[in-house]
Amino acid sequence: MTDVLSLVRQALAPFLVRQKWWLAFSGGLDSQVLLHLLWRLREEAHAAKAPFPALYAIHINHQLQLPASEWVAHCQRQCDAYAIPLVVRVVDVADVGRGVEAAARDARYHEFAEVLAGGDVLFLAHHLDDQAETLLLRLLRGAGVTGLAAMPSNRRLGAGELFRPLMGVARSSLEAYAEEYQLSWVEDPSNTDTHYRRNFLRQRIMPLLAEHWPDYRAGFGRAARLQADAAQLLDEYIGADLLALIDDNASLDLRSLAKLSEIRQRAILRQFIIQGSGLALSSAQLDTIVRQFSAARSDSRPEFRLAGGGVLRAYRQRLFCERVLQGLALQEREWRIERRMVIAGVGCLSAEPEGDFMPRGPLQIRFRKGGERCHLVGESHSRSLKKLLQEWKIPPWQRETLPLIYCNGELAAIAGLAICEGYRAQLGESGWNLNWEPEALT
Repeated sequence: MTDVLSLVRQALAPFLVRQKWWLAFSGGLDSQVLLHLLWRLREEAHAAKAPFPALYAIHINHQLQLPASEWVAHCQRQCDAYAIPLVVRVVDVADVGRGVEAAARDARYHEFAEVLAGGDVLFLAHHLDDQAETLLLRLLRGAGVTGLAAMPSNRRLGAGELFRPLMGVARSSLEAYAEEYQLSWVEDPSNTDTHYRRNFLRQRIMPLLAEHWPDYRAGFGRAARLQADAAQLLDEYIGADLLALIDDNASLDLRSLAKLSEIRQRAILRQFIIQGSGLALSSAQLDTIVRQFSAARSDSRPEFRLAGGGVLRAYRQRLFCERVLQGLALQEREWRIERRMVIAGVGCLSAEPEGDFMPRGPLQIRFRKGGERCHLVGESHSRSLKKLLQEWKIPPWQRETLPLIYCNGELAAIAGLAICEGYRAQLGESGWNLNWEPEALT
């Protein structure tokens, strides 16, 4: 029988320096076994008077099954028995067209990310059978290299990290372990419903594969690792291409992109969109984007709407991936310059000492209303703010959400862009450096 404890001990050794470990605990067989393994490792460390991270469990109640509250009670009893604190999060799962499973997963991972602090690690109990099923499902969907890498062993999640220590362990070994230690767990009745594609594979297809290829799990696991290596290598090459095409405002040079082959254009756009929105688009969507933006005239402003409130926009032959901002209205707000001001859905305004901006009275923040004029430092007269923003090549949709900094009702600075006459620090004055960070889409 596979020595599961030894495998997990070896897998988790690099994480012993972390302050806090979390376990995603559903109460099912897989996470029940992992809970027991983590408890045993903690007991070993305590017996040896060795340091060990603080251990917590988190259970997500999706409210999708009638016995959901019973599962919460089961998880609480198990964690109490092992003296492991349990955090329970209740979520509302809204299916927005991608299916209940996908919606539940999104809600679950959102809660996981919320609970993780910097340096924390979250353990998930996915195993070798899960990886084989994921690979086959993605192959049936026609996934590319990145998709066929299936589930990564570890990745960033929120401020912390996610790790799957059982990825090299078959479910049969977990079942044997649970029987040996007489563990109890909950059974999700939906796991037998072959209406769900994963369950159909698990109940109908995988047993047939095992008849002729008993080691198919290990083979699928190797294939996923090879695809992950290929995907990482591809990302490194494409990342270098992307870096050469992006400027300081995170927009993409469409003229230079158009000089590359279409397959390379799609790969670069895919990476650009992932960085800007976190979305991985299909090949058909990428083909549409390539056609739409590569053929755009320099004076046109095509758009492509993304899921999650994002949009691709072209301006002056550069491509922007940004959040859709609708119906924003900013009432005039007082600003104490030593404090960061977060404008929800727009960005963050802050200031650091020893800069060129010198406030000369109470400050207020506004958005553009139209008709504003700005007398820039060093110029003899004021000019239209609209004209200045055009000269600075600020995309039209960004002009409406640039914070304008007023002092006693007079325009004193345009955040991150310019300082107006009379508000520049003079010799002997200690001014401020203004920083404007637009909110990232993700």
